[in-house]
Amino acid sequence: MIQKILYLRNFASKVNGDSYNLQEVGLGKALVRKGFDCDIVYYNDHKETHLEQIYRHEGCTLRIIWLHGLKFLNNSIYRDVLKDSFLAAYDWVISTEYNQIMTYLLSRKCPEKLVLYHGPYRDNTHALIRRLYDTLLLPKVAKSLRGTFVKSELAKRYLEDKGFHNVVTLGVGLDRSKVEGTFNNDNSGNDTSEGREKNREVADELRRLGDRPVLLYVGVLEERRNIRFMLGVFKKVLQKHPCCLLIIVGDGRKADTDRYWAYAHELGLTDSILHFTRVEQRHLWQVYGAADAMLFPTHYDIFGMVLLESMLFRVPIISSVNGGSVTLIEDGVSGVILSSFSEEEWVSRVSELLDNAELRQRMAEQAFLTVERMSWDRIAEEMLSHSRIQPMQLTHHPMQSTQERGTAT
Repeated sequence: MIQKILYLRNFASKVNGDSYNLQEVGLGKALVRKGFDCDIVYYNDHKETHLEQIYRHEGCTLRIIWLHGLKFLNNSIYRDVLKDSFLAAYDWVISTEYNQIMTYLLSRKCPEKLVLYHGPYRDNTHALIRRLYDTLLLPKVAKSLRGTFVKSELAKRYLEDKGFHNVVTLGVGLDRSKVEGTFNNDNSGNDTSEGREKNREVADELRRLGDRPVLLYVGVLEERRNIRFMLGVFKKVLQKHPCCLLIIVGDGRKADTDRYWAYAHELGLTDSILHFTRVEQRHLWQVYGAADAMLFPTHYDIFGMVLLESMLFRVPIISSVNGGSVTLIEDGVSGVILSSFSEEEWVSRVSELLDNAELRQRMAEQAFLTVERMSWDRIAEEMLSHSRIQPMQLTHHPMQSTQERGTAT
């Protein structure tokens, strides 16, 4: 009997796979390729449970269970998952984030099956609740795990400081299936793809760029991402490179975006910014292909998937210190990491890249090699090895889970 894995994303927010490269799906596909059946639980804001099969490989299946959960702060509590009849169908359970209520509840229900895959690397919100959780529940969680894995070295130090042991840094991979059909390279590293699917609106806008130098930002427009700082940097870049253009792909709350666009207007940047509120994953190659460098000045980011995307498309990155950058980038070799938010320092490093095509090419090639190493298949293999789990073992499940009995719609 094929072993079954349950993978829970515990945040109480609904995800969109068309506009974001979902980590759970990437790892889930890799686990299926290793010989497991895998179900991913995503939060559903409707009461009905919806089951979606999204991938098959040599008789093994990846499914998404869109499941309604109780919301508490940013936690989702899935009562159906906690039923014995549900958990009995699975040999292994992956839970996200040590401080999510579901992680604690699962550590009580099935510690012998439970693996933690954690991303955050500092305490951010709800300080009192976090202290209570760390005091009352964390010790039980830390002692009740089959394996503890993290997405960055920053996250590893964070968990070790809280008392976790034998923490293994896996990083994050990139599910290239959304772009693989339109992005191929020959052995020389040259792009040889043909017949790429284009978004006509994006293509029409990009066609007007000509040979202007282009900076790129992809992500949510919010305070955490340091958007005003980026605009200030871009203003000073224009003093040295007056033809430069900034492409921004992303959106945010209207109150935030209104403030950012007002600031851009105040700085006189309106005519030098090209903004797309949303570009689907399958069309991202168009904007990355137009860019000379990616800006990622975030105050905090667990592991920005845009870093991996930029590396895949050979766009050199200038980033702040965050979970993804310190794990992926060797400063000055495969990109640039800046530890301060000095506009002058950022402008200097941006200008250095814009002025030196050879340096951009060298960094881009090193970054591409990094993406080749950061595969979900490698991460899945390492997770399985450390957890001492092998596929295709005979198992006996006393009861079927709810979705196996066909009650999901």
